[in-house]
This record gives sequence, structure tokens and C-alpha cells, in this order.
Amino acid sequence: MLGYHEFGLIGACGDADEEDFVVQFDDEHMGHVDFTEQKEIITLPDFVGLILVPSLYEDAKRGASVCRTILDVLKEVYANSSEPLEPPWSSIYPKSDPELNVKNTLICHVTGFFPPPVRVLWTKNNVNVTDESTLSRYYPNNDGTLNAFSRLSFIPDEGDIYSCSVEHKALQQPQTRTWDLEIKKPNIGPSVFCGFGLAFGLLGLAIGVFFIVKGK
Repeated sequence: MLGYHEFGLIGACGDADEEDFVVQFDDEHMGHVDFTEQKEIITLPDFVGLILVPSLYEDAKRGASVCRTILDVLKEVYANSSEPLEPPWSSIYPKSDPELNVKNTLICHVTGFFPPPVRVLWTKNNVNVTDESTLSRYYPNNDGTLNAFSRLSFIPDEGDIYSCSVEHKALQQPQTRTWDLEIKKPNIGPSVFCGFGLAFGLLGLAIGVFFIVKGK
């Protein structure tokens, strides 16, 4: 049975002239349209090579116009309905295995929320360092919710505690995750036991030789 791939173009719009247009391949983000710069942004890794999507920006503009027309209709239809709210779920982790005094990046992944926006606040030892962080654009999930990544560059040091707090209208209070450095100490048990074993072995050999010589 031959496999298949999914290619998708996802357009979105909202109030205050908010527009988005995303290109996906097998649920992976391939690129998006920057309506401010009026061009497409391809986000594939360098080893893939250059991929051009003809007329993507023009298609995105037409899609945004259709989206706004549909949005106006839906706003009238659901004028008296409550807005659907989905709370986010967040996790915090380092980009690579942390080492003392080696620059790294902490990532706070926020997913499953709707509608946008979310706000991500960072602290280091209870001091606000949000200004040093970045927040990605919003990426669509298969269930219609969104996800985003916030990143904070840092240099690991013992005793430092970092946290990311997520604010969203579906949460009654910020959702906070914490991270601190765990240094894996080398396991000296086998070496110690081996050393003791060797010492006792040599001691037993010496005692044996002593009694043999004494017996003669």
C-alpha cells in the first residue's frame, strides 16, 4: 500500500485587521505569509533547499478577503452566543542537555488554546526577565486550537530557578511551570567497590603467603 502526504493552506482572520495564512505539509509548518512585508516566509531547514510556492502571497490576500466576509456573517449569526474558550497547556524544557556555564535556551511550549492571544511571562529566581524572551507566531493544531513557543536564552548555574507563566482568558489564574538545573553526579559506586575488592584481595594474598612461609 502506497503512503500519502497531506498538504494544506490554512487561512485565518480576526478583529483589528488580524490575518494569518499558513502552509503545512503532513502537519509540519512549511511557511507563512507576512502581510506586513507583503511576502511569503518559508521556514524549512536549510538542507531541504529552496522551495518556491508561486503566487502564494496573492492567494493569501484573496483568502484573507474571503475570510473577512465569512467572519462578518458568522459574527451576525452568533452575536448572542458565548465565545468558545479552550485553556492552554504548557511545558518547559531546555533546547539541549544543560551544562554548567554553557549557553542554552529554555523553551516554554504552550498548546491547545483558543482563541489567541496568550501571554508568556518569564522569571529567574523570582525576578521578571520577560523582556529577554521571544514569543513565536501561533501555529494551528488539528483540532482547531493553537500552539506557540516562547524562548529564553540563559547560562545554566547551580541554584537558579526559572519559570514561565502563561496567561489566557480561559484561565482563572496564570499557569506556571518551573525548571531548575540538575547536575548528574558521576556514579563512583562500582569503582569504590572494585577498589575495596582489590585491596581485600591483595590483603588475603599477602596473609596467605605469610602463613605459607611461616609454615615452612
